[in-house]
Amino acid sequence: MTIEEKMENFRSLSLESANNQSAESLCNYKKSLDEELLIHKETAKKLSEDSKRARINQVRANAKKNLASSQMTIKKQLTQKQSEIKFNIFELVRNKISEYRKTSEYMELLNSQISKICNDYKELNFTIYIDSGDSHLLNPLKETFHVNIQVYEKDFLGGTRTIIPERNILIDNSFKTRLAEAQENFIVTL
Repeated sequence: MTIEEKMENFRSLSLESANNQSAESLCNYKKSLDEELLIHKETAKKLSEDSKRARINQVRANAKKNLASSQMTIKKQLTQKQSEIKFNIFELVRNKISEYRKTSEYMELLNSQISKICNDYKELNFTIYIDSGDSHLLNPLKETFHVNIQVYEKDFLGGTRTIIPERNILIDNSFKTRLAEAQENFIVTL
């Protein structure tokens, strides 16, 4: 083989070796880029899912907050409406009591309450009070029962109150007390 043939052989071997090394480097570089791309895709996918989860959680939190706020508003309105209805009902009751106090049945009720006190506590000293609005009934009641009956200085919507000092007893048959008890126990359901 001549020098030129040897040179040509060397050159072709060198070129082939360089091409092989270049192809191998290129393949390794491509493989490395593919791995980086895969890692980048996985990271981007994970970040996207995390972001999506965070947005969903934020939407849920806002929805819960809005729901709670709406529930509080509704509850407040409901309570306000219940109070308004309760007030109106008991205002009607007060008016009915006022009308009832003008009837003969009311006088019968007073007679019944005073009669019961007289029968139950006849051996004791007691004072029966009638409402200040019933002062016009004082003399007829005193004439009927011949006991200590007085007009109470404050209004208690009718009925009677009796004080028995010897036993520290207060018998409260006033409409005001009964109305307050009824109002306390009254529940409006809508």
